[in-house]
Amino acid sequence: MEILLLIFTLYLISGPVSCFDVIGYPGGSVLIYCRGKQYGGNPKYFCKKPSAQCVYFNQMPNTWSHIDRLSLCDSSGDLRVIYRNLSLQDAGSYQFGEAGVWNHDVNLKVNENPCCLGPKSVSGYLGETVTISCSYPEEFKRHIKFLFKQDDQYFTTVIDTTATQRGRFSISDDRSSTVVSVRISDVREADGGVYYCGVSDGRESVSYYSFYTETQLRVTGSSVIIILSVCVCVVLLLIGGSALIFYKMRHKRHQVTITDTHRSPGMQLQDIKEVDDDYENDQPVNLNHMSPVYPNRKSNTNQSDPALGNGLV
Repeated sequence: MEILLLIFTLYLISGPVSCFDVIGYPGGSVLIYCRGKQYGGNPKYFCKKPSAQCVYFNQMPNTWSHIDRLSLCDSSGDLRVIYRNLSLQDAGSYQFGEAGVWNHDVNLKVNENPCCLGPKSVSGYLGETVTISCSYPEEFKRHIKFLFKQDDQYFTTVIDTTATQRGRFSISDDRSSTVVSVRISDVREADGGVYYCGVSDGRESVSYYSFYTETQLRVTGSSVIIILSVCVCVVLLLIGGSALIFYKMRHKRHQVTITDTHRSPGMQLQDIKEVDDDYENDQPVNLNHMSPVYPNRKSNTNQSDPALGNGLV
């Protein structure tokens, strides 16, 4: 009940209301700035109209408060509201400000545009160069383009089109094809992370950044190391294949030798069998028809038989 009374009080006592269009894209985020206000110590809020769905923030100056997809920071005359992970249902009229002191109305448009879809992934190798490219809508052709890196719930500006070079980062804007490209040279491990392309628009009192096309940059080891690893694997495969072929050839040769050894006895048995067959085919000898052999009765007495010594009886 107290919240409802506070909402009605805001509408009754607030000063002049200004309305401003903020353009976002599905899956993206918007960062809304309000400058030049003399802030008091009352709670800050962000409400969706006309349903009066409000989120109140009451925190110390120069600190961020996070509630669901909303973050708010009050610092040095600058009120900032981040609305993350937008969907088509988030479109509508909103009011933000300081309770009982001031407010601003904004009209949040969540546009579906093929140029701003995401997320996507880009891979890079240590020490080499990688490019992150994003298309952008025609209505932002003449606006300043940015590349942001997301750090937890915050966004850090990496480079924008007001300067073509910033350290290892360079940016180019091809308006004929509505594409902005950022080149990162000498890629380092710390460069990995989530990036968003973005544009800005606004006036003196209220402005905003629109973050779209989420890009995940993955940094891996040097391509030289990867190539060497692949070469080593290929060499090992070749050595393994050669060893396998040599083993198979040697095993086959060993089998042939064993086969020849086993065949040799068979061949000898066959030869023996052939000899036996030949022997069986021979005709038997008839001993009855053989002529008798008589010893020579005449002997030379002058000769001595060596088996009898000197021939003496």
